[in-house]
Amino acid sequence: MSILGRLGNLIKSNLNSAVDKLSDPAKEIDLLVEEMEDELKQLRVTLRDQLVQEKLAQKKVDEEYRNVQKWQDHAERAVRAGDDELAKEALRRRVEAEAKLEAAERIHAEQSRHVQKLSDDLKSGDQKLVEIKARKEVLKSRARSAKQATSSDGTAMDRFNRLVAEIETKEEQAAVMAELNPELGSVRQDERDRSTEERFNRLLGPGGSKENDIEARLAAMKAKQLPAKAEAKE
Repeated sequence: MSILGRLGNLIKSNLNSAVDKLSDPAKEIDLLVEEMEDELKQLRVTLRDQLVQEKLAQKKVDEEYRNVQKWQDHAERAVRAGDDELAKEALRRRVEAEAKLEAAERIHAEQSRHVQKLSDDLKSGDQKLVEIKARKEVLKSRARSAKQATSSDGTAMDRFNRLVAEIETKEEQAAVMAELNPELGSVRQDERDRSTEERFNRLLGPGGSKENDIEARLAAMKAKQLPAKAEAKE
């Protein structure tokens, strides 16, 4: 459980039983805040490392894109030279390069989403830590008061008053928890949307074998170059 979660549990739990376990409730809160700071420092290191991975993934995308363009150029040169077999081989290599490009783009997109989530988590954690530090002394005071109140049972009236105060405190704790617990583990809808879109693309995409696709590409290239040849003869 994260440090923010532990602090939230401390606040929302039964104070009478929680503070009994603490030799110094105020010191425990200070330690929790220090651990929060350590967790955020580690998150910054993780984010830095993932940003490096994102840049490497982008370089891979650029490399595969250049390969696609290279084989397209080879195919066009073969068509101009009248070598259909060489043109087909170049187009086959382009199809392979396109598949690698798509895979590299998917990896880069996933890495970018991961980096964005880490960035959002860090921003949220920093904001919550500022809020908690601003309220730390109030929380420490409440913890001390709760421990003092549980040091002796007192009269029946004292116990009744403590029970009423505890109920009132719990009514306020829901709002406190909403502020102190960041939603660091939320599931993103865009992952499910992307998966659904990919399945539809596979089902509804163009049919036919790869070889048919090669033939179609070659025919398109030839048709595109015919007008150019006609103009050259004129």
